[in-house]
This record gives sequence, C-alpha cells and structure tokens, in this order.
Amino acid sequence: MLRVLIVEDEPFIAEDLASMLGELGHAVTGRARDAAEALRMVHADAPDLVMLDIRLGEGPDGFAVAERLQHLGIPFLYVTSHTDAETLAHMGRTRPAGFIRKPFDEEDVRAQLAVALTRNIRTGAADLFVRDKGRLLRLPVGEVLFAEADDNYVILHTAERRHVLVATLAHMLERLGSQTFARVHRSYLVNIDRVSALHDGHVLVGPHRVPVGRTHREALKARLRIGDPGEG
Repeated sequence: MLRVLIVEDEPFIAEDLASMLGELGHAVTGRARDAAEALRMVHADAPDLVMLDIRLGEGPDGFAVAERLQHLGIPFLYVTSHTDAETLAHMGRTRPAGFIRKPFDEEDVRAQLAVALTRNIRTGAADLFVRDKGRLLRLPVGEVLFAEADDNYVILHTAERRHVLVATLAHMLERLGSQTFARVHRSYLVNIDRVSALHDGHVLVGPHRVPVGRTHREALKARLRIGDPGEG
C-alpha cells in the first residue's frame, strides 16, 4: 500500500484519482490545490508518493513542487494533459517516477503506480523522512537497527535515538525494504546487517535484545546463513 498525496487544482479530477487509488488499495494522505498547500502537506505527512499536476492555476506550478520533492527524496508522478516537446523535456529534467496523461482511466493509474512501486518502494528507499520538533529530517535506512510496533505507531530505533511514526509494521517493512529488513516477531523488524548474534528466542542488534517468534526463527536462520542458535 502506498500513501499518496494528490496535487490537482481540478476537484473532479482529484476526486477521480482518490477513488481510483482507493480501489487499488492505496491511501490518500490529502489533496492539495496549489504548490504552497502541497508543500505544507508533504512536510506534515511525508507521503510515499505524490501525484502531481503541472498547471496549478495562480502561483508556482507543479515543476516548483517537483524540485522540492527531489530535494526531499519523495517520488512523484506527473498527471497532465500537456505533452508538448518543451513540457516533456522539462518533465524529464525533474526525474519523475513516471507520468499519467489526461484523460486517464484506472488501468493508466494502475500501470504507473506499479512502476513507481518497483522503482521506489519494493527495493527499499535509501532514506526515510521523520518528523522532529516540527521539521522533516532525513534518516538513512541503514542507520535503523530495528523497528518496534506500538499500537498504531512504529518506533524506529537507531544507535542514538528513537523515532515514532504513524504506520503499521507491514507498511514499514515496505518502506525499509525486505532485502535488508526481516520480520522476526509480530511486533518487530530487524536490520539483518546489524544482527550480531542469534540466541534461543532473541537476537542481538547493537546493544538491544530483540525477541524472535517461533514462526520466524527458521526464516531468520536462513537469512543469516547459520545453523542452530546457541544458548548464550
């Protein structure tokens, strides 16, 4: 599931996009009608993906938003009816995850979301963005030791501090990337590269003891390429 921000100044088009995203199993974090509102929502919600119209009425256009999204490392799809050579060249320079041409249908949206998912989510992002005292901070994924579920929140543990995000553990595994992180318990993910020892019922990740559920033990052993865990 992707958390998607829609930036579109035409309410009916925004409504169509929101409906299609819902049908495809994704969540809409908000709808913005201009660049300023879009950037406020980006900083407030840190979406996985932005669906971005180029022409946004008065004020900065979608390209201005795209430049900021590039800086933040948040992928975006253009949704536009403007496909002249100049616009396409400008779009290419901003390196979008793809674009959807208006008028569109659900298959267009599905196909482009699949491309975005493959490029930016399935393989794991290089960075996450976490809120800290009203600011968005860049958190390299490799610095996360493990993730812990706490009701409707996920706590990311690094060597120096903790970061609390509104998310499910399954969604966080998508964000962190299953190539590096593994589910080891109904409430925990661990960074495989940071595991120093596997014992009976827990792993050591840095100075932390993280529990390992019975149903996850064999898969974890296979990921770590070791035999029976020791008793230490």
